Amino acid sequence: MLLTRSYKRSLLLGVVLLIAAFYVMGTRPRLKHFQGYTMGTTYSISYAATLFSDPVKAVQADVDRELEAINDKMSTYRPDSELMQFNRAPIGKPFKASDELVDLVQRSLYFSRISDGAYDVTVGPLVNLWGFGPTEKDSKQPEKKMPADQDANVDPVVWMLANYPTEVPDEETINAALDRVGYQYLKVDTDRDTMTREKDLFVDLSSIAKGYGVDKVGQTLKNRGINNYMVEIGGEVLVRGHKPGGEDWRLGIRGPAMTAGGMPRLVVTIGNRALATSGDYLNYFEINGQKFSHMINPHTGRPEVSRLAEVAVIVDSAATGDALATMFMVLGDKKGLELANREGIAAYFTYHSKDGGFESVSSEAFKPYLHD
Repeated sequence: MLLTRSYKRSLLLGVVLLIAAFYVMGTRPRLKHFQGYTMGTTYSISYAATLFSDPVKAVQADVDRELEAINDKMSTYRPDSELMQFNRAPIGKPFKASDELVDLVQRSLYFSRISDGAYDVTVGPLVNLWGFGPTEKDSKQPEKKMPADQDANVDPVVWMLANYPTEVPDEETINAALDRVGYQYLKVDTDRDTMTREKDLFVDLSSIAKGYGVDKVGQTLKNRGINNYMVEIGGEVLVRGHKPGGEDWRLGIRGPAMTAGGMPRLVVTIGNRALATSGDYLNYFEINGQKFSHMINPHTGRPEVSRLAEVAVIVDSAATGDALATMFMVLGDKKGLELANREGIAAYFTYHSKDGGFESVSSEAFKPYLHD
C-alpha cells in the first residue's frame, strides 16, 4: 500500500512538472512570420510571440484588413478609392476627405517645401505618362489583381512591366503633363479636413503610401499586444523591440550591387526606427538601350538621370523615410547630402563611380550606424 501511494505521488509530481514545463515553454517568446501582397508589391512581417498568443492567421487577417483600408483611401489603381475621387473632384472646390488622407497629403507638402519641389505628389500626370502609374484604361476598370495573390513565385516587378511605354514620350506630351504638376496648387485645410485642387492635378501618393502602410501595420500589431516586430512593405521597414532572446533586429541595405558573396553591402541596427530605401535599379524600363527609372523629376518632366544609384534613410516614421528617400533620389547625392546634413537626417547615398563601380557617402547623422 505504501508503494502504491509513493507511486501515485511520483506520478502526480511528474504530471505537475510536465505541466509546468509546458507552461514555461508556452510563455517563452518565439519568432513568428507571415507574408503577402499589397500595393503592387510584397510585405513581410516577423514578430515575437508565445505559444499561447493569437494564431498567425488571425494576426495576418488584421494586417490585411488594415492594408485594404489604406488601399481604399490612397490607391491610384482603384478607380473608387478616396484619392481617385479627389483627383476627379471639381477644380477649385474643397473636397471633404478622411483624417488619414488629409494628414498624409499635408505631410507630403512639407517635403515639397524643404526640397523646393524636388518631391511633389502632384507628379502623377508624369508618373502615368512614363508608365509607372495607372493608365487611363486602368482608371476606368476594376483594380487589377496581381497573379501573385495565388502564386508566390510571381515577381511583382515583372507584373508591373505591362504598363511601361514602348517609346519615349514627345516634348509636347511631356510639357502638357508638366502643366498639370505643382504642389503649390494643392491646398489642404486640416481644420476642416478638406483638400482642394486649384488646377487639374493628379495626386499620386505611391512615394509615401507604402511607408505609411508600414507605420499603420506596426500600430495594428501594437494594438494586439505585439511589441517586438519587424514590418516590411516593398523595402520600407519598421522595427520595434527585439527578436526572441533579446537580439536586435539587424537590417541589410542591399545596394545596387551585392557583395561578391551575395551579402548586403551594409548591415545596420536601427533600434526602434524605420529604414527606407530607393534606387534607380528597383523599377525601370529600357528603350533602345537607354534606361528610364521611375524617379520622375517634377521640374524636367523626365526620369531623373544622375550618378545617384540608391539612398537609404533612417528615421522614426516609415512614411517619412519613404518620402525622404524619393526626395533625395531626385535631388542627387550632392544636393541631397547638403539637405540631409542641414536637416539632421540620417541618409546613406550610393552613387555610380567613374570606374563603373559604386561609392558611398553618408550624412553626419548616419555615421553612428556605420559602426554596428
